[in-house]
Amino acid sequence: MEKIQTLAKRESDSSMKVLRFLFTNPIVTTKSIMSKTGFSRPGAQKVIDRFIKLNILERYNEKETYDRKYIYKEYFDTFVD
Repeated sequence: MEKIQTLAKRESDSSMKVLRFLFTNPIVTTKSIMSKTGFSRPGAQKVIDRFIKLNILERYNEKETYDRKYIYKEYFDTFVD
């Protein structure tokens, strides 16, 4: 949340919607974010890209080229380990 709070207001608001979704779904796709938030494909991808830069999300499988999955690894590992 600290990383998101450093963003501009609009970016922060959209990022918080996605962060709440990540707490229940730590593995996401652009399509799942679009479905949950109502964002357009470019909007959902923009949040994903922002989260990758902030080290919140990372690619789940580097080999996938279509319908890529992203993981909130730090949160996911808390429950899996």
